[in-house]
Amino acid sequence: MFLLKLVSRLPMPVLYFISDLMFVMICFVLAYRKKVVMKNLANAFPEKSEKERQDMAKEFYKRFSEYIVETLKAVTISRTELLERVKYLNVPDVQHHANNGQSIIVIASHQFNWEWALLAGCLTLPFPVDAVYQKLSNQAFDRLMLRTRGRFGGSPVEKSRVLREILRSKDRLRALGIVADQSPRKKSPKYWTQFLHQDTAFFLGPEQIAKAAQYPAYFFYVKRLKRGHYTVELKPLANPPYEKEGHLILENYARITEQLVREDPPGYLWTHKRWKLARD
Repeated sequence: MFLLKLVSRLPMPVLYFISDLMFVMICFVLAYRKKVVMKNLANAFPEKSEKERQDMAKEFYKRFSEYIVETLKAVTISRTELLERVKYLNVPDVQHHANNGQSIIVIASHQFNWEWALLAGCLTLPFPVDAVYQKLSNQAFDRLMLRTRGRFGGSPVEKSRVLREILRSKDRLRALGIVADQSPRKKSPKYWTQFLHQDTAFFLGPEQIAKAAQYPAYFFYVKRLKRGHYTVELKPLANPPYEKEGHLILENYARITEQLVREDPPGYLWTHKRWKLARD
C-alpha cells in the first residue's frame, strides 16, 4: 500500500508514460481477456468490419491502461487538479433538489472514468456523493478504495447494506452513486431488455432503491475530451412518484447507456462478461 501511494504522487505525465507501457503489456503480450473483448465487440457492433473492431479493441486497451493509473492517482489527487480534469456541465439542473432537501440517485455505467466522476461529484454537486461499492476480497485494497472514495466528503456504502443505510439515515442529503451495468447473478431478480443488439439482464437494485426512497433518478453521462480530461452531465432518467410495477428507470438507463457506448465505443469496459446470462 505504501508503494501504491508513493506511485500515486507521481505527476500525471509520468503516470501516463507508465500506462503506455502497460498498454503494450496488456494488449500485445498478455492479450488480457482478448477473446472476451472481441466477442463483446462483435455482438455489440455487427455492422462494423473485423478491422474496425480490432481498432476499437486496441483503443480500448489504451483507455483501460489510462483508467488504471487514473484510479491510482485518485488516492492522492488534489482537489484543484481533480476539478481541472473533471468538469460538471449542469449542476444548476439538480440544485433545486438540494434546496428542497431532496436526495437523488445517480446511476453510472462502466464508461471511463467513472471513478473520477464520482469523486469530483463530491466537490461539485450540492450533495455528498455516497458511492455504492462491492467489497473487495483483499482487505488492504478494500480499505484503500474506501478511504479514496471518501476523501472529499462521500460515504461509500457496501452494496448489501444500501437499503438499510438509506432507511437508517433517510434525512441525510446525498447523491447515491451506483454503477449499474454489471451482469446480475443467475438467481437474482433482474430486468431484461435489448441492449447493443443483445438480450441483456440488468440489476433491479438501482430501481428498487429509487422507488423505496422516492429519489429522482439521474444518469452520469461521462465523456472524455482528451487524455485525463472529462465532462459529466447529469441526465434525468425518471422522477417520483413511481409506478409500482414499471421499469421506466432501467429502460431509460439502458437506452442512454447504449447511446453513450455508441458515441465512444473504446471508452466502455469491454473486458467484463456482461452477457454471460441467457434469457429463459
